[in-house]
Parts: sequence; C-alpha cells; structure tokens
Amino acid sequence: MPHRPGVVPLLFAVAWLCLAEEPPGPKIFRPTEGSAVAAGPLVLVARTAGKAEFRLDGKAVPGAQPAPNALFAMVTLAAGPHALSLVTASGEEKIKFFVGPKAPDGFQPFKIHPPGAGCETCHATKQGVWAFKHAAVSASCFGCHDAKAFAEIHSHNAEVLQECQLCHSPHGSTVKLFLKMSKETACKQCHG
Repeated sequence: MPHRPGVVPLLFAVAWLCLAEEPPGPKIFRPTEGSAVAAGPLVLVARTAGKAEFRLDGKAVPGAQPAPNALFAMVTLAAGPHALSLVTASGEEKIKFFVGPKAPDGFQPFKIHPPGAGCETCHATKQGVWAFKHAAVSASCFGCHDAKAFAEIHSHNAEVLQECQLCHSPHGSTVKLFLKMSKETACKQCHG
C-alpha cells in the first residue's frame, strides 16, 4: 500500500489515544497520591461524573463546579499528612498527601502546573462541558510554552504529538517534566 502523507502519524495518534489516555470518570488531579505540597493556599482539582464533593480529613470542603464534571476548591492546610477524597454518585477516590517542609519518606515534591495560572487559561465550557479551549491541547500548551523549543526535546514534531496531556500531567506532578510515564514507556506506546 503506498504511503499517504499524514496517515502514519494519524494512525500513531489514534493508537496512542487508545493506549495512553486515562480512563474516563472521576479523578483527583491536584494534588496527587503520595505528593508533598508547600504550605499555603492549595487548589484542589478533580474531574467528576456529575455532582461531587471533596472531603479533606473526613470533612466536607466547599467546592465550585465551573461546569459539569469539574470541581475545584481552595484550601489552606496545617503542616502534616492529609487524606483527600473525591465523593461522587459512582464511588469515592482517596489519596494521601503531605503539606509542608520535611516530608516523610514516600512523599515526593509536587510541582503545580501551570504555575500561577487559573483554570480558564486552558479550559472553557463547551456545549455544557468543561473542556480544553482549543481542539488540539497543544494549542493551549503553546500559549505559554515555546513551540520552537518543542523539536529540540521531542523526537516528533508538534503536529504528530498534538495531545500533550497523553505524556504530561497538565495540572501538576511529582515527576520530572510532569511525565505520566517514563520516556521509554511513552515511546513504546507507538514504537513497540
């Protein structure tokens, strides 16, 4: 079969979406399990499945839902270990994290991404759903990140890898470069 321009990258992108994308449904995005966050204001961020609430150390936390399936809340916590739950009609997700300096073993520093930006920097309500503002996630990412530098650190161009969140955690991470998996694992999703 003759090679048609754009077909192979499209097939890689489709395969990538099937293999690497997180399963749908409720999920706490910020902070993450086993993370250590700095003292001070902390924004809790989650994807929901309809109505939901945060429970912090067993107590309900008032949150805002800017659109269906999105929940956030701002809290200031005492130093020490904390338990956060996302409670929805379909169940409960629980994580543990630490606030303050000198986190015990097992907790990794959490870096917030994007630093200092509000949710509306990347998101908007589209057809009643909280979604990325642009059709390609990379369009939001390149609003802050230098598109020219992309080729210097990636094996593929930005047109092939348009969905940055497939490899990177857009809300923050405990891992270098906000990677969701090792670089080797990421490459093997398409290149076996």
